[in-house]
Amino acid sequence: MTSIDTKTLNSLATRFKQLLVDDQIAALGYLYQELGSSLPSIATPDKVNDLLNMMGDMREGSQIEFMQDVLNDQTTKTDEVSLDPHPTKALLELIPGDNVEPPLTQYHKFSPTERLSFWSQLASKMGDEVIALPSDYSLSPEATELLNSLKSLDTDQTVDFLSQIV
Repeated sequence: MTSIDTKTLNSLATRFKQLLVDDQIAALGYLYQELGSSLPSIATPDKVNDLLNMMGDMREGSQIEFMQDVLNDQTTKTDEVSLDPHPTKALLELIPGDNVEPPLTQYHKFSPTERLSFWSQLASKMGDEVIALPSDYSLSPEATELLNSLKSLDTDQTVDFLSQIV
């Protein structure tokens, strides 16, 4: 087991959060695709599957917006209501009669383990039920450097890193 201290993991998480959100999504996709089979299997609760199914029903643009919103909005408290940051969608969420919580609110209510499960399942569905990274997409040099740094982590450290960023 490689010894990497908490300070280093925190530094990697900070570097990740400083990436452009599209690079964050791509880096998560690459990371899960590359390391997914070595990561511990996490049972996927029904509420995670429900959100994944909801994402599968979204237009491609909405799927990307949702992933961007999740990664841009890591500071929302779980006891607050998260309205869609897009004004038209937020207005629709405020209209009474729809008892379904907005996807962002559902995500924010997930435990850390459920969030890991969500992103793992999302990565496995990329290209099938969820939009894939464009074949011509290339990571920024900063994102590539970060992914190379993450390759030196063992499984437990990778899970710790992922827990900090999702």
